[in-house]
Amino acid sequence: MLADLAHEMRTPLATIDAHLEALEDGVRHLDSDTVTVLRSSTHRLRRLAEDIGAVSHAEEGDLRLDPRSVDATEVAATAVDAARDRYEAKGVRFDVDLHPAGRVDVDPDRIGQVLGNLIDNALRHTPAGGRVTVSCRRVDDWVEYAVADTGDGIAAEHLPHLFDRFYRVDTARDRHHGGSGIGLAIAKALIEAHRGGISATSAGPGHGSTFTVRIPAA
Repeated sequence: MLADLAHEMRTPLATIDAHLEALEDGVRHLDSDTVTVLRSSTHRLRRLAEDIGAVSHAEEGDLRLDPRSVDATEVAATAVDAARDRYEAKGVRFDVDLHPAGRVDVDPDRIGQVLGNLIDNALRHTPAGGRVTVSCRRVDDWVEYAVADTGDGIAAEHLPHLFDRFYRVDTARDRHHGGSGIGLAIAKALIEAHRGGISATSAGPGHGSTFTVRIPAA
């Protein structure tokens, strides 16, 4: 993990160092483009630090949860509403299929964090003109949330490793999109802390993917 962490830190640090050196040598000026690059790199480092802390607490069973009885569909609706503007800006169709599913005893902020992560991941890997569908339904004693997209898709050999820390299906692509490589590991830990499960399926590259979360119904 430390080796992976060092690798993830190297690129943004090198970017910051190179731009500061260029400023000192007078090769670059502190214009809006330079500030944008520097802020992007520091944002990536901050996100990495926050994600490392979150996944460490989760895997050590030290997560602070505030469970309460909430309507299952409302949790999904809140996550959907938070992402609508980003979908409109990219030109990705955002469908919602929420069925009455009863109540769940969860920390709504944490489950919202997981759904938000999955919704953002789907947007990152779905091109303009594509479609993402968020659904919620009751399946026996479970509440099932699913985020399905028509985007990049995932090869079969990658599916068992998606929730490993720092694992990327396409390192260059995901790094370009700003992912820390541990968002899905955090999602898995949070869902398991709620006695649930999370999984991913895909028909292969170019055929989209579906991430499914199951939580015990109240």
